[in-house]
Amino acid sequence: MKVMIDTGANRSFISIKALDPSYGKHLVNKSHSRIILADGHTSLSVFGTMTLSITMGDMLTSIKAFVVKELCADCILGMDFINKYKLIINTEEQIVSISDDYKRTTLKFAINKNDIRYPARLINNVRVPPKQTVTVSVSVELSSAQVLFRPSFKLQQRSPVIMLNSALTIHHHTSFISLYNPTTYSYSLPRGIILGTTTIPTLSFKRNSTTDHQIVHKNINNLIRHIDNPEQQDRVKTLLNQYAKLFDTSKLTVASNVTSHAIKTLDHPPPVSKPYYSTPSKQEEMYKIVQELLHFGLIRPSDSPYAAPALLVAKQDGTWRMVVDYKKLNNITIKDNHPLPNMEQAIQLLGGGYNFFSKLDMKSGFWQLPIKEEDKFKTAFITPDGLFEWNVLAQGLKNSPPSFQRVMTDILSPCREFSLVYIDDIVVYSRSFEEHLNHLAQVLAALSKHNFQLNPVKCNIFHQHIDYLSHTISEFGVKPNNEKIQAIIKLREPSKLAEANKFLGSISWYRKFIPQFATVAAPIHRVTNLTKPNRRQFVWGDAQQQAFFQLKELLIKSPLFLNFPNDNYPLILTTDASKVGIGGTLQQNIDGEIKNLYYHSQVTSPTQRRYDPIELEALAIWLCFQRMRSYLLGRSIIIYTDHCPLCKMMNSSVKNRRVDRISILLQEYNIEKIIHIKGQHNCLADYLSRHPIQNDEEIFDEDYGINMLFQGEPPEMVHVPENNSQIVGAVVTRSKMKQIAQRQDQIHVTIPSITNDKSSSSSHEKIEHSDEVTSGLITSNNFDITQIKIEQAKDPVIQNKLKEIMKDSTKHSYVFKDGILYKLALMRSNSTTKTKLIYLPSSMINSLLQFYHNDPLSGHFGVRRTYLKIKNKFWWPQMKQSISKYIQSCLPCQQYNINRSKKPGQLYPIPVPEGPFQLIGIDYCGPFKKTPRGNLYVLCITDYFTRWVTAIALPDCSAQTTAQALFQEYICRYGVPKSILSDQGTHFKNQLMEAMAKLIGYNHIFSSVYHPQTNGMVERFNATFVPQIAKLQDRENNNWDEFLLPVVFAYNTGIHATTGYSPFQLQYGRDSRLPTDEPSTSFTFNKPQDYYEQLKKNLLIFQRQTRDNVNSRQQRYKHRYDKQRADPHYEINDLVLIKIHGTKTKLDPKYSITPKVIIKKHHPIYWVKDEDTQVESRVHVNDIRPIFISKTI
Repeated sequence: MKVMIDTGANRSFISIKALDPSYGKHLVNKSHSRIILADGHTSLSVFGTMTLSITMGDMLTSIKAFVVKELCADCILGMDFINKYKLIINTEEQIVSISDDYKRTTLKFAINKNDIRYPARLINNVRVPPKQTVTVSVSVELSSAQVLFRPSFKLQQRSPVIMLNSALTIHHHTSFISLYNPTTYSYSLPRGIILGTTTIPTLSFKRNSTTDHQIVHKNINNLIRHIDNPEQQDRVKTLLNQYAKLFDTSKLTVASNVTSHAIKTLDHPPPVSKPYYSTPSKQEEMYKIVQELLHFGLIRPSDSPYAAPALLVAKQDGTWRMVVDYKKLNNITIKDNHPLPNMEQAIQLLGGGYNFFSKLDMKSGFWQLPIKEEDKFKTAFITPDGLFEWNVLAQGLKNSPPSFQRVMTDILSPCREFSLVYIDDIVVYSRSFEEHLNHLAQVLAALSKHNFQLNPVKCNIFHQHIDYLSHTISEFGVKPNNEKIQAIIKLREPSKLAEANKFLGSISWYRKFIPQFATVAAPIHRVTNLTKPNRRQFVWGDAQQQAFFQLKELLIKSPLFLNFPNDNYPLILTTDASKVGIGGTLQQNIDGEIKNLYYHSQVTSPTQRRYDPIELEALAIWLCFQRMRSYLLGRSIIIYTDHCPLCKMMNSSVKNRRVDRISILLQEYNIEKIIHIKGQHNCLADYLSRHPIQNDEEIFDEDYGINMLFQGEPPEMVHVPENNSQIVGAVVTRSKMKQIAQRQDQIHVTIPSITNDKSSSSSHEKIEHSDEVTSGLITSNNFDITQIKIEQAKDPVIQNKLKEIMKDSTKHSYVFKDGILYKLALMRSNSTTKTKLIYLPSSMINSLLQFYHNDPLSGHFGVRRTYLKIKNKFWWPQMKQSISKYIQSCLPCQQYNINRSKKPGQLYPIPVPEGPFQLIGIDYCGPFKKTPRGNLYVLCITDYFTRWVTAIALPDCSAQTTAQALFQEYICRYGVPKSILSDQGTHFKNQLMEAMAKLIGYNHIFSSVYHPQTNGMVERFNATFVPQIAKLQDRENNNWDEFLLPVVFAYNTGIHATTGYSPFQLQYGRDSRLPTDEPSTSFTFNKPQDYYEQLKKNLLIFQRQTRDNVNSRQQRYKHRYDKQRADPHYEINDLVLIKIHGTKTKLDPKYSITPKVIIKKHHPIYWVKDEDTQVESRVHVNDIRPIFISKTI
């Protein structure tokens, strides 16, 4: 039992619901009365009093308490208990201490009262008229309180009704909420629906000046502790105290009198997104963060047309930070080309024999910079609680580094002779103590004048050597630290032939940049270039060791290695990941020569090793960015990865939560593009990832948990205190207690203890791990006889059946025995003995089916297997139909099961065109091997009436090449077709092709994605001509394009099986003359007009017969195709699953994880939309699977 300590209650109380029913007989001094609470209105029904014995820790306490009908907690201990046991409540440390005459014990708070969310339920059925506001009554578990109301995110997603966050007054468990219906139709809400949740507001207390002064004093003392000279320490302390507000971290500040950040955008509609789905607990955390940002004035409410989604990212200490996905805004933001300082010049400047250095770090640097008033609306972000916009420079906005650099350069321009500023890092350097004291005072004065704030933890004051931009700076000069080359320095020597080969392979790519590479590597080549029988003779000796170290040294020294990036060239980051570790190299291509800037290698954690490949590869990119931040921030970056799906991660979602969040965190960098590189070319990064070095610093602290839709919210964590200490908490509702109890019942499994003291710690760890592993494999059995008896007694159908049996048991195939109703059934057709089967109550059917189908020990098998498992144990009416409906509505089965029947969707042939050039199909075939003429692809164009084919060999399949070839090689020869049919490839679906269609005047039709049958005629020709060319080409010269036109001619002059004519005849109205045909010996000279008339007659005959032939052929093929094939039709707003094409492994789902909504239809084509991402797509009916929603049986 959990109790509430209430200093506002004179007496103690306990709810009768918290007692065992048998206790009611033993109530002392039974007396029915009512007690009025302190608010003067709320009353409690008192049944009597009883003495409570409560064990708290190792102390037994007792108190006389009133027994009442209901409380907001199981038990309330008032001032009578507090005074008797001398309770001391420590709210800061969340503990309560209790004492008697002999000892004192301490207990922890169980739960924060303010963290409890009480649902607000609608009391009556409500109909909200269109365009009107209605005030409704809601019921809350609290009796009387001032609370904050937050609308249900899910309800607002699926209904048009709008509710606002508001403060409510609860009186007699009742309060009032306003509902607004913005639509033109009425909307109804049923009684009992949860409109939202209420929480008791947290009181916030401002720190007093004494506390602020203590914090600043502590920060300043930590900064000067290393100064040995007492006099110098006092003088520095006096200076820092003069600018103490710079080191006050108790509140956030915004810089004043500086150039505000501007957001210049292209002429583009404002990008809008819906809020991301999140669990209620994360919504609560988001709400708290937003309220804090509002309190400090960093954000403000907004009515902007812009809306970027916000989300939470977990930090290493378990707290959360909010980030905003500004991908869409950044894509339309014009780049700011303000230069960053040249790193090489800056470092060389510091190497001039200076003796004192101070490094200053700006606290939450970007947040200190204001945004132009006219641009603030562009930063608007959306959460479940509303729309807000930033007053300061937000993380993730494009142009943040150059904008911040511009401001810092301006305000510190008077100090440029003795200070360097690189974005948010400032270095002050001087030759003497007096000089440095003066220089530092000028820098601090400039920062204080503009109301900036420093981060004392990362500042270094009056040091004689500092680390800055991967270099160590001291009075003796500047030298690179080993951070950038640690990954190479710590590479261990190969001990096996395979390891030696991998090392050579990893650096062989650099052979053209390393003079005499072959000579240096020759000793290693000698022991690796072995035949298969001699591979066991591999020996790694002194010569190989010397070559190994010499090659490593070449990688980390000039000319292959640079200490500073060249600002005239983009940075190239190449990354790779393996289950062992991650690796990355930072390079620049300077006039065709590759120069290395940074090597990074890091071991992956056990958690990270369980990531999917795409997540591991994205993790490698993120870790390299974190490690190389000073090099990458503010510069143009090209990323190379051997994982192709990541190439679009910065522009669109890859439908993976971890990867999408990493892409959001990378928005502040200027990433030009991500390019796919073949694994065989990603040598060094791959080698570093498979030979990582141990890294003690954990820089990837985000916890990217993925909550799959339809699988429920993650269970809340239940903290179990050590030593089984009792816990006393704030208000815990009865329903909340049940939830916690249920979770504890599920979590705690009794395991025999191990008595070996030495191994107790490790054994304990093993047991905990075992619980985690088996928790998803073992399901408790809730189908015991006692439970079945209880549920049968509640089932009205079973009770009616019992009444019938009691009247005449001989007429029924049932038996009632030991309080259980059984069904008598013949288990086999040839059997005469009936078996007793438990008549399962309707309330237990779903639980039973969940165990026999969903449980890991049941394996999600089909109707037949599930039915055969159950039929010998249980029975209920229409049992097989219930099982069938349940399995049909199982979402994992719908997503993963393969449909063994024919694909749904009947054949809908394209109507036969009226004549030539009415409809043509275009498609690319290739790429083939490159010919001497530079051709790689073939553009195939087919007329849907004549079947006339035009094939054009092309060097590429770009939009410009496609448009040029289509216009010059087809339209200029045959005229403008009425319609063109193609797939949705980027070479066909682009602005250039769209503009040409409007200019010339044809209709461009696109086939459905992953449904090539729509343009099947062109696809069929592609399959026909490729083998013919392969037979004719010279494989050594690879001259397939020389035979393209002859093969197409052969096709066009052959009789087509469908039309009954050759394409040549239908195109020209005559037979083609082939080289083998005999020359004509007689000639008839007709007038041109006569020939034209005869040609018209021939073509009319050909075309009429062609249409008949094609129609007849289509009908025969349709009849054969449609035989035993379903043709489902769907309606607008239907929920469906879409087939996932290109599934990587057999364990991946076959259909989409999240359902799609049908928004438009033109059977057999449907337009669907993803409700989460708002992405729309067009699909064919055979790629759609209906969702069957599970209903309670």
